[in-house]
Amino acid sequence: MSYEIRLAQFEGPLDLLLHLIRKNEIDIYDIPIAAITEQYLQYLDDLERWSLDVASEFLVMAATLLSIKSRMLLPRRAAAPDEEEDPRLPLVQQLLEYERCKWAAAQLADLAARNAQVYGREPMDLRPYRPDRAADGLDVTLWDLVDAFRKLYLRLPPSERVAEIRGKVEKVEEWMDEIAERMRRYRSAEFTWLLGGRFTRGALVAAFLAILELLKDGRLTCRQAEPFGPIELVWTGD
Repeated sequence: MSYEIRLAQFEGPLDLLLHLIRKNEIDIYDIPIAAITEQYLQYLDDLERWSLDVASEFLVMAATLLSIKSRMLLPRRAAAPDEEEDPRLPLVQQLLEYERCKWAAAQLADLAARNAQVYGREPMDLRPYRPDRAADGLDVTLWDLVDAFRKLYLRLPPSERVAEIRGKVEKVEEWMDEIAERMRRYRSAEFTWLLGGRFTRGALVAAFLAILELLKDGRLTCRQAEPFGPIELVWTGD
């Protein structure tokens, strides 16, 4: 019975080069290209010896290392030896970029592993526990009334939004009697309908203050059938 032995596999030629650099504790900015090339070719020989397929990219990197090695052996020009580019520089840049990408991939894999340990569940149907407010409606706050008043105020003509001194003075008490009379007749009415007539700026402000006073006295209540729906005033004075 025969066994097939596989050597350590790498994701690519750059991964193999990084492995060799770390194994030999080599400075990545000063790679002894001759020694690394020899070890790299030895690895490829081992792959072929164990009848393993060698990817073409590994062979391309082998050719690149041999090319760099041959350029390193060539004598440099005596005139300006420092101005010549190091033939190892493109390879070093590739290794550094690959190392950064590999580090980012490891971080993402770690996050994925941690997220895989978190289990969620489908959202529950909470409608059976929802309170039934069909009769009483939602609670209406003072700020809901102020917002409804602001929308009515913006409907006024621009000339009515400027404060002017006029002969007639709007009295809150008179508007309280007027609104109370209307509410006794209709029993309930929408806020915008009740104050949606041809109001001047002063009359609209006085009518709104009158509604607040009636609410304070308990002669009016507010309700809202649904969130952001119309506000309904209900007469409770009698």
